[in-house]
Amino acid sequence: MTIVIGVDQGTTNTKAVAVDGGGRLLHAASRPIATRASQPGWVEQDAREMLANVVECVREVLAAAGDAAVAGLGIANQTETLVVWDRHTGEPVMPAIVWQCRRGDEEIRALRNDRTVALIRNKTGLDLDPTFTACKLKWLFRNRPVIADGLRSGDYLFGTVDCWLIWKLSDGRVHATDSSNAARTMLFDIGRLAWDPELFELFDLPIASLPEVRRSTGPFGHAGAAWFGRPIPITAALGDQQASLFGHGCFEPSAIKATYGTGAFIWLNAGNRPDVACGDGLLRTVAWHLEEPCYALEGFVMYAGAALEWLASRLSIPAGGIGVVAQAQQAGSSGGVILVPAFQGLAGPWWRPDARAALVGMMESTSAGQICHAGLEAICFQVRTLLESIAGSTGREIGLLRVDGGPTRSSYLMQLQADVLQRPLAVSAFDSVTPYGAALMAGLGAGLWKDLTQLRAAMPPPKLVAPNPANAVARDNAYRAWRTTTDAILGLPSDPSNP
Repeated sequence: MTIVIGVDQGTTNTKAVAVDGGGRLLHAASRPIATRASQPGWVEQDAREMLANVVECVREVLAAAGDAAVAGLGIANQTETLVVWDRHTGEPVMPAIVWQCRRGDEEIRALRNDRTVALIRNKTGLDLDPTFTACKLKWLFRNRPVIADGLRSGDYLFGTVDCWLIWKLSDGRVHATDSSNAARTMLFDIGRLAWDPELFELFDLPIASLPEVRRSTGPFGHAGAAWFGRPIPITAALGDQQASLFGHGCFEPSAIKATYGTGAFIWLNAGNRPDVACGDGLLRTVAWHLEEPCYALEGFVMYAGAALEWLASRLSIPAGGIGVVAQAQQAGSSGGVILVPAFQGLAGPWWRPDARAALVGMMESTSAGQICHAGLEAICFQVRTLLESIAGSTGREIGLLRVDGGPTRSSYLMQLQADVLQRPLAVSAFDSVTPYGAALMAGLGAGLWKDLTQLRAAMPPPKLVAPNPANAVARDNAYRAWRTTTDAILGLPSDPSNP
């Protein structure tokens, strides 16, 4: 038997899976990873722990697979996170600066003008925000002169998490990334698929050694035998949400997926042109790069599962989000209660970090279950808002929505989402599609499947959830009431099409 290994080095966990040539997920392993905040707004992780988790997870699935031949290893990872290490010792020179970290915000303030914002948007598809790697590098050059000197001289190397893992696993032989990860640095021209000197100059980053940008199927060398007891070819690398899009089989333009977790990530396959129409609140980026690049549009909901955990904490509901869903299901409706979960602002398509949450419409008889139901509705309504924004800006018809993530295990929530959208959902057979997508890309890179058509035939079918037409009017009215409340909180004029 021949297998491929997929890794997902995420923000909260590291996961690995073994997948066979029939597309079946055979074995899985997971390890948590610690996050540290040494100052307000800072988010750090230990790059050594990232590597150790990857090695442990891969060793576990290899042990479970026995004597199976390994065709390739694919790496998916949290994007934008910055790792800097010494090329001579192979050791990180500081904690990894995680994508959530707000370092760099002050350093890029002077760049926030119409010309610069438009330049960055045109070349990278991104908005000027400290989430992205360039801003974290600018902070380093301003505040860590020793590290800046090392990057100038080439004694220190930088990269996103995939680049760090590839360099270590290849025993320092390969300093490379793929286009989908490079696209999240804000230093990469997604049209030319190349590092952009103008952007490096804009951020004042005189870096001597840049990672080589390769296709998502690499190749990226071999993991040395000392890591896993045998050399394993590294045949894929891509970002985590890109791997999820791939793992859902969203291979054609207009195919779309949503991953529900702490937040929710909605990604649309935008085809092979980088200049796809993109409205406010949406990002353009690279999905993956095979024979030709595939682009994507991204929308982000800040509070999905996190809203349920907040309710569980404040209402003292046991079992966390699962308990919230159970109480909501028992109540059956929100009874007119509306939750706008802007606890730290609202993400796409509004992008209003100044917004604050609201819980309105309660009466003396309002139950905890009805408030919980309002929380479920808030998740579904935010997803609908983003889908409408994507459809409006692209002119594309949005059909089947493919979904994954922990909250999708709730059949009640998924039925509610289908009813709110009035379109079908395809619920993945896996809780997390990201490591599965990394394994599929690795198999494509290793030749286990010859093309996307053959690969699709090997993938397990999802569970379909059809909307209930009888609920359409009630769900639509509730959505419009939620949008009206949200607009009022944000100080936006009422939409005449939303009475």
